[in-house]
Formats: sequence, structure tokens, C-alpha cells
Amino acid sequence: MGRACRVCDEPATRVVGTYAYCDVHYARATRRTDAVWRVDLASIAVLVVFVLLVAAFDAAVQPELTGTTLALVGIVLALVPAAVWLVFFYRRDRQEPEPRSMVVGVAVLAWLIGTAVVIPLLEGVLDVSSWIAATPLVYFLGSVLVVGAIEEFSTYAAVRATVYGSAEFDEPVDGIVYGSAAGVGLATALNVAFVIDSGGLDLGAATIRIVVTALAQASFAGVMGYFLGRHKFELRPIWWMPLGVGIAALLNGSFAFLRDSVAARGLDPSLLGTLGPWFGLILAGILAVAVTLGLTAAMRRGLGHAAPTEAPGSP
Repeated sequence: MGRACRVCDEPATRVVGTYAYCDVHYARATRRTDAVWRVDLASIAVLVVFVLLVAAFDAAVQPELTGTTLALVGIVLALVPAAVWLVFFYRRDRQEPEPRSMVVGVAVLAWLIGTAVVIPLLEGVLDVSSWIAATPLVYFLGSVLVVGAIEEFSTYAAVRATVYGSAEFDEPVDGIVYGSAAGVGLATALNVAFVIDSGGLDLGAATIRIVVTALAQASFAGVMGYFLGRHKFELRPIWWMPLGVGIAALLNGSFAFLRDSVAARGLDPSLLGTLGPWFGLILAGILAVAVTLGLTAAMRRGLGHAAPTEAPGSP
């Protein structure tokens, strides 16, 4: 006998992984994939405009920030990327919106894990900053195998420990949504720590760094989330999730290496002087757009190759 649509119990016409859909709800799943890339691109554009506005204000006013004012301004700046992502997410994801409490909960848990585990582990126990810049090779391997692996595993843990087993995690694309939320949460932890530890902010440069961190971490965690979404709804080998976390860690470490090492050593000094911290923003923007389009294409390809079900009543 033919299978029924998992949403409405009508006869199914498509099977994606272990889920069957009728034409209507298969189309809805495809539209939700489109909604994810639209919100990502819209968020990237808004954050770039935000950086430009803050940089223009800093150049025109040159405010002197100290003490409590410095800390408050820095923390507000660190929270802006998370707020932008959430606002655009809820405006775009209307076909089957995720519960706000669960999306925010994943982001907050990733923030807490970042603050209580990731940062103390990297900066305290492993003392990464004291040895990672020893040589370019050490920098690259440390960025991928230590920093990248720990950060991406933390975003995986934030999703896996909360919404993964929930009935609300009901489409493969939800892995990207919740993964990105975890990435934004981790980025917020890293940005708040940066503000607190800096002791003083160049407003324009600090805003660029904060936005770069948010764009990059959301992209890396989105890749991990793609693998997690496929893992929940399709039969995948045991190495599938380690591969997903590993690819996210590789992107994480490669990005850090390109931003910090190649920018400092490989660019013409006059060009580097002109670009300054903007190079990281350009690189993060390219990364975020490439990851968004790549994940969308991969998800739509999976939906496009959905197998037709057998006709209802067939033997």
C-alpha cells in the first residue's frame, strides 16, 4: 500500500529520506529552503550596512569611550548580529516557523557553552594564544584541529542536546536553521569576551570584528546543521556527523588562517594599509554568501531527487 504524507495523511507522491510528502507539502518544504537563503542574504546585507554606518559615525564623531560606557557600547554591538538574524528569521520563515523559544534557546545555550566551556578551554586550559602563532603550519593546524574542532563541536552539542529530538525539528532544513542559531550564540559569547578583554575599543574596527565573527560562525554552524538535518531524516553512515563537524572545523580554521595570516603576510603593504580590518569583513561576506548558496543548492538537490512513492493500493 502507498505511503501517506507525513503532514496531512493524504497519499504521498515524494519520499525525502524517511519522510513522505504529498505535492502540496513537498512544495512547502522547497519554499522553506528558499526562505532560509533569503533570510541569510538579507541578514548579511543589513550587517554590512550596519558596519558602514558605525564606521562613518566613528570617523565623523570620534567618540571617546571609557569605563562603563565603553563596556555597555561594546556589549550592545556584540548583541546586534544576533538580534538582526532573529528579526529577519521571523519575518521570512512563515511557511512553517520554528518556535521562538526553541530558536532562542539554542542560541542562548550555545552562548553559555561558549562562555563557560569553549573560551576557558581554549584560553585557559590549552592556552592557545601562547603557541598558535609559532609558525604558519602550526597556526593552520591549530586553527582547524583545536580551535575549529572545539568551536564546531560546541554548536553541534547545543543543537543535539536540545531540539534534535523534538517534534519541531521536522524537516532536514531545520538543521541549518538551528545550526545557524547556535553559531550566532557562540559568536555572541566570543564577541562579548572580546569586548570585555579589549580594555578599549576602536569603534569602527571593533564593529567590523564583531560582525565578521557573527557571519563566520553562523556559516560554519550552518554547514554542521546541514549534516545534522540530513542525519536525522535519512539513513547515513556512522562517519556522517564526524564528517560534518570536521568540514565545519576545516572552514573555521581555514577562514582564521586566511584572515589573520595571509592578510598580514601575503598582501601588498599599501593595499593592506588601505583595507585594514575591512579585509576580514570582505572575506566573511564572501564566505557567508558562498555557504548560504551552497547549502541551499545541496538541500534543493536532495529535495529534487526525492524518490516517487508507489501508487496507493499497489502491491
